Amino acid sequence: MSSALAAIFILLALTLGWWLGRRSGSESRPGQAASLRERIHSLHNALDRHSDDALESLSQGLALNPETLESHVHVGSLFRRRGDIEKAIQIHQGLLEQAGAEPGLVAKLHLELARDYIAGGLLGRAEQLLDELVRQGDRPISFEALDELRRIREREKDWLQAIKLAVPLLESRPQLRSSLANYYCELAQQKARDGDCNAMSELLGEALRVDRLCVRALLMRMDGELWRKDVLAAAATLRELLEQAEGYIGEVVAVLERREALHEPEILAIFRELAAAPDAAPALLVVLASLDGDNTRRWRERLLDRVRRQPSWQGMIDCLDISGAEVGDTATLSGVRSIIADLHKRAPRYRCDSCGFFGRQLHWQCPGCHTWNTLRPVTTPW
Repeated sequence: MSSALAAIFILLALTLGWWLGRRSGSESRPGQAASLRERIHSLHNALDRHSDDALESLSQGLALNPETLESHVHVGSLFRRRGDIEKAIQIHQGLLEQAGAEPGLVAKLHLELARDYIAGGLLGRAEQLLDELVRQGDRPISFEALDELRRIREREKDWLQAIKLAVPLLESRPQLRSSLANYYCELAQQKARDGDCNAMSELLGEALRVDRLCVRALLMRMDGELWRKDVLAAAATLRELLEQAEGYIGEVVAVLERREALHEPEILAIFRELAAAPDAAPALLVVLASLDGDNTRRWRERLLDRVRRQPSWQGMIDCLDISGAEVGDTATLSGVRSIIADLHKRAPRYRCDSCGFFGRQLHWQCPGCHTWNTLRPVTTPW
C-alpha cells in the first residue's frame, strides 16, 4: 500500500471511529469512554505498522482538537521512538502553533516537546519547558513534568536533586520506591568512599525506610557492619537478606568472603538454620558443604539430591567442586568441570523482570529499560 493510500485509510478509520463514538453515545453512555479508548488503542497499533511518510501525511491532514490530540501526540512519539528526533520536534512544534490558547492542549504538547528534547540530548531546553509545567501545577501534567525532571537528574547522577524530585511523586507512583532507595544507595556509596561511615549508615537507613526489600541496601549495610566487626548485627542483616532474597546468596557470599566472615559461628549458624528447609537454595548448601566441618558430607548429599531434582549447569559445577577431594581421578573431574564451566559462561546469570534483558553481571539499574532493582538471578536450568 502506498504512503498516500495508507494515510487516507487511517484518516478514514479515525473519522469513522469518532463518528461511531458520538453516534452511540445516547445508546450506551456508560460504556462509551471504554469503547472509544479501545478503538483509539487499536488504531494506534495500526499506526505503528505504517511508514514515516504515511504517519506524516496523517498528522498534517487530521484537525487538532482535544479528541484528536492523543492521535497527534502518538504520531510524534512514534517518530521519537524510531530515532527521528528532528521530525518529532517539528510535528510537536507545528501542533503548538495550531493549539492557540487552549491550556490543556498547550501543556500536553509542551510535555511531548520536552520529551523530544530529552531524547535528542537537549536537556537545557527540556528543563525550561518542564520547570514551567511544574510551576503551573496542573495535574497530572505537572507530575509528568516532575517525573521527567527526575529522570534527567538521574541521568546526570545528581542524586540529591533526584531524591528531592522523587519524594513528592511517591504517593501517586509507589513504583518509584525502588528508584528512590537506589538514589540513597548511590549517595551511601559516595560516603563510603569518603570514609564517612555514619553518613553511609544513615543513608542506607533511609533507603530501607523507603523500600524495606531493597537488596542492595541490605548488602551494603551488612558490608558496613562486617567492616566495623559487628558480627551480631551483620548476622541479623544476613538473616533478613536470605529470608527476603535467597536468590542473591552469591552476592552475599562474596561480601562475607571479602570481609573474611564466612567461618564466623554466628554466620554459619544462620546458614545451617536456613539450609534445613526442604527447598533451601543450592548455593546455600554449597557453602555448608565446603565449610561446615563434620557435617559437610550431609550437605553434599543434600546438594546432589537437589541438583538431581532441579538440574542446572551451576549445580553440576558445584557438585564437581565439592566432590573433587574425595575422588581419585581429579584430572578427569577437572576436565569435565572445564567443559561444563565453558558452557555455563555462555548462559546469562541475571534477567530483568521488566524488559527481559539478560546479562552476566548484576546491575542495580537495568541497562535495557533503566528501571531499578529489576534484575533477578536466573534460577531455571541453563
